[in-house]
Amino acid sequence: MSRPMHHRIHHWIHPLSALAWRRRGSHREPCRQPASSLTRGMIRGLALALVALVLHGCSALVPAPDGDDTATGHPGGYDGSPLPAISGPNRGDQQASNEQHDLWRAVASRFRLDVPDNARVNAEVRRYLRHPDYLREVSKRAEPYLYMIVEKLESADLPLELTLLPIVESAYLPHALSSSSAAGIWQFIPSTGTYFGLERDAFYDGRRDIKASTDAAVTYFSQLRGMFDDDWPTVIAAYNGGQGTLINAIRENERRGRPTDFWHLDQLRKETREYPARLFALVKIFSQPKKYGFDPYPIANRPALAQIEIERSINLAKLADLTGMDHETLYRLNPGFGRSITGDKPRQLLVPKAARGRFDVQTLTSAASAAESWQRYTFRQGDSFYRIAQRYGSSVDELLAINRRQSALARPGEVILVPGGRVDRAAIAGNAETYTVQPGDSLWAISRQQDIGMAELRRMNHYGDNPVLRPGDKVVVGVKEAAAPRGDSTYVVQPGDTLWQLARRFSTTVEQLVALNQIGRDAPLTPGQELRIASN
Repeated sequence: MSRPMHHRIHHWIHPLSALAWRRRGSHREPCRQPASSLTRGMIRGLALALVALVLHGCSALVPAPDGDDTATGHPGGYDGSPLPAISGPNRGDQQASNEQHDLWRAVASRFRLDVPDNARVNAEVRRYLRHPDYLREVSKRAEPYLYMIVEKLESADLPLELTLLPIVESAYLPHALSSSSAAGIWQFIPSTGTYFGLERDAFYDGRRDIKASTDAAVTYFSQLRGMFDDDWPTVIAAYNGGQGTLINAIRENERRGRPTDFWHLDQLRKETREYPARLFALVKIFSQPKKYGFDPYPIANRPALAQIEIERSINLAKLADLTGMDHETLYRLNPGFGRSITGDKPRQLLVPKAARGRFDVQTLTSAASAAESWQRYTFRQGDSFYRIAQRYGSSVDELLAINRRQSALARPGEVILVPGGRVDRAAIAGNAETYTVQPGDSLWAISRQQDIGMAELRRMNHYGDNPVLRPGDKVVVGVKEAAAPRGDSTYVVQPGDTLWQLARRFSTTVEQLVALNQIGRDAPLTPGQELRIASN
C-alpha cells in the first residue's frame, strides 16, 4: 500500500532572536492589512477563549474513575478519566455516547481551529480520499499512543488538531526516518531534538521515544504559538520549515506591501507551503467522516499505557518473557530503544496499563541481571557477524535478535552489543589476542584503544578494581579466530530459509553460496540440508 512520504528539515534559531524580531516589529510601521483583519483576529481570539472556558467546564464535570491508579506513574498528570464528549444543539444521545467511548470521535468534537476552505486544502482532501485504506491504517497506528498525546496537548492548552500532525509527519510510524535524518512520529532532526532535551546514545534515541518526543513537540508548539500570536497556519508551517524561514517570509511580504498571513507567503518552499493544507485537510476529514466516506479506526477513550521507571539497564527481551508480553508489543511501545538492552542511564518504559502489575521489582531485577552480560563492540574493517559470533561464543541469530536487526550487513564504525563473560582465560589460553603494556598505559587507556569494556578486560585477565600494570606485561584483549579454510563452516537449513536471507545473515552473496555449494540460483532449499558458508 502506497503512502505519502514527507521529508522535513527544522531550522532552529534561538527564541530570543525571534523575540527580538517581535519587539522590533512593535516599533515599525503597522502591517499593510485592512483594519477588518484585526477585528476578525480579535473576534477569533474571543471565540477561542470562550471555547477554552467551555472545555474547562466540561472537564470539571467528568467523574473520577473507579479505582486508584496512582501506582501507574502516568506522565502528564493522567487522571485516568475519559475525554468528555461536548454536548451541543442537535447532538443526539447516541452521537454523544459514541464520542464518549471512541477517542477519535471525542478528539474531533473538540477541534477548535478555523479550517480554511481554499483550493490548497481541498486539493489535499481529495488526495487523502484517494487512499481511504491508508487513512484507516494510520488512524489505527495511533492507538497505543493517542490518549497520552491528547492529555499532553490539553495540559498545554494546545489544539487537538495537532493529534493529526504525526499522520502528516510520519504516518504514526515511530521508526520513520527522513532523508534529512528526522526521526520519530514528530520527526525531529538531531540538532532540534538535542535543543529540546531529546537524548541520544548507542542504546536510546529520544526522538523515537513516544513520551519524550511528544513532550518536546508540545514545548516547541508552545513556543511557536507565542512567536506567531496563535496564527496557527503560520505556527504549523514554522514547525515544518523553521520559525526563521517564516519570519523572513513575513518580512519579505511586508516589504512588498503584501498580506502577511500564511496563505500569501508564496516564496516558501513547496513542502512548507503544502504542510498546513495537509493538516487542515485531515481536520476536515476527521471532523466529518461520514461526509467523506471515511471510517477512522475506533480507539477506546481511556488510558492505555502505564509508565515504569527503570534505574539501570534491563534486557527488554527477557522482560517480555518474564511478563508474558509479546516482544514486538513491548518494542512498539518503547521505540526509543534501538536494541534489546536499554543502557545504563535511568529511563522510562511504557507498558499496557492492564499489564502494569506484572512489572514488579523482582521481575525488573531479573531483567536487569540479564542485561549485565552484554557489552558494546564496534565493527572494524573485515569484521562480520559470523566472525564476531564465533569470537564471543554466540550465534549470528542471537546477535541479530539482541541488536534488533534484520540484516547481518554492517559497516566499520557501527556499534552492536555482544555477550561478555562467555569466554574465560583458561579457555583461550594459547589462542588469545594480547597487548603489550607500554610506559604510561592504564587499563582505561587500553580499554579505549582496543574498544573493549573495562569489565570485560578485568574478567579476561582476572584483574581486580585497580590492577598494577608494568611495561612489558601482556594483557588479553580478545580471542584469535581459528584459522579456517574457505568454506569450512556448515549451516543446516531451517524451514523458510532462502539463499537471499542466508547471504544477508552471513555477510556473503547469493553468488558465493551458489558457487560454493554447486547448486542452482533458484534451487529450493530443504530443511536439514547442509550448506557450506565461506569464511569472509
